[in-house]
Amino acid sequence: MATAKFAVVFPGHSLGPFALGASLHEVITQVKEDKGQFPVINLHYSQAEPLTTPVIVSLPEDGLRLQFDGPDQRLRLIEVLDFSKTRLQLNSSDLVKMHEDSPSASGPGFKRVYSQMGPSYPGEYSPPKDRSRYGTYVLSWLGVAFNFPILHSEWSDKNDHVFLLGSHAALPATSMALFEGRNWPEVRRVLFVKRPVGPRSSVLANRPKDGLPAEIEHAHIPAEGSVELLRHGPAGIFTITLNETTIQDLITELGPPDATHKREERDATPDQNSHRRTGSTSRPMSNGRPHPGSQPSSYSSTGTDTFETDFDAGDTEEDASDRASRHRFWCYFSHGLDILVGPPEDTAAKTTEHSTRTPLGTSPHSVLLKVVIHGNVPGSYAFNRHRRLRWSISPSNDSSPSPTYLTSEHNFEHDIKPVLLSAHANSGAESEMGRGKVVNRSWGGDSSESSFYLPDAEEEENVEDAGGSSEQWLGNTKLYAFRGLTFEVLENGAVGALTVC
Repeated sequence: MATAKFAVVFPGHSLGPFALGASLHEVITQVKEDKGQFPVINLHYSQAEPLTTPVIVSLPEDGLRLQFDGPDQRLRLIEVLDFSKTRLQLNSSDLVKMHEDSPSASGPGFKRVYSQMGPSYPGEYSPPKDRSRYGTYVLSWLGVAFNFPILHSEWSDKNDHVFLLGSHAALPATSMALFEGRNWPEVRRVLFVKRPVGPRSSVLANRPKDGLPAEIEHAHIPAEGSVELLRHGPAGIFTITLNETTIQDLITELGPPDATHKREERDATPDQNSHRRTGSTSRPMSNGRPHPGSQPSSYSSTGTDTFETDFDAGDTEEDASDRASRHRFWCYFSHGLDILVGPPEDTAAKTTEHSTRTPLGTSPHSVLLKVVIHGNVPGSYAFNRHRRLRWSISPSNDSSPSPTYLTSEHNFEHDIKPVLLSAHANSGAESEMGRGKVVNRSWGGDSSESSFYLPDAEEEENVEDAGGSSEQWLGNTKLYAFRGLTFEVLENGAVGALTVC
């Protein structure tokens, strides 16, 4: 029998590298980078409602299951479903005692758990199902719970749980769960809606006092040409005004980008080897990633060579004025943002009587021109390139005391598009606004009218075809352009990305 993998258990906080509150993007990135520890990764989500139902990451070779809420995509529940596949250490001692001559395939007995966790309040008993002889007793402590099978014929609510679980009527635990909260009966009602305590990033969790940029909790678009980034803790709101906010402001508030990429129009023909996608809602994911210096297999939909970066372009002899005038995307994968920076644009010609944008100033500095907010929708072509950043919009014609906000969880066709069409009813372009341009991301190409930038487009997961040969999980997307806003919408109505321009 292979040696079990090792993980330390911290009730209410973490198991091994997985911390409660972590983002789906970070967790999947972690497991993909450690192929030896996590050879198989299965992702489960709802095709119809990927943003309102839980997203589940299963690690069958490790006996683990991780559950994330749909709207914010943060880790809410860590489950151990097979104690034989991961050696768990709790309070500096093995949770399950394994003998060299006879490795245990079962979970910890009640007495073993009791010796490490101490006294507990009574739990909950569920009668057996499907003619099983055993019911299930769920017993919890602060931040952790165990499922113990109990012979139904021996069950009696007149006996205390310590007596029953310590008797011959009970079997070792079959599973364990970690969560944020005092006990399982209290937590399960608010598991996916209560605000997590832990941060999205393990870097912030392990180095909270290093002066790292605060997490962005939410993006609000109050008016055309501006974005308010609401941040965690005392950092407050960082307001981006397009064509005015400088890159110096950006670095001060959000730190340097994770990567930068040129934005250039090219006539290159994309490679014909498009990536395969499966329509299955339960899919294995490969851990392999190509060498970062490899050539891209296709260009992004913006016509951008996704691998010519500041870090490896090797163009130090380039004319300084040309270099300064080039537009670049600054990619903040952990914030869920891509930001186009470049010289200030002359917006005077674009200003209309309805616009709130200011004309071109005289600043010689590069400024922020577009902000792309990523939805990280499971099943989308751009899934797991960025973490999910939630957003809200104040419709321009809603001046009521209690305005209705459009949010990143709203269905575009049913909720968002009707409101925006109403808000722009007098613009003269209502018919064009309601029509979406169809985009097939897997073909790459020169769809230069798109605002959306997909860095590392060739670093796709090698997906085993589980139920057909459809190129994309949820089909092609459509681009809907309104004044100052462009939406990329999946076939199920979920917004994959929003550009403020």
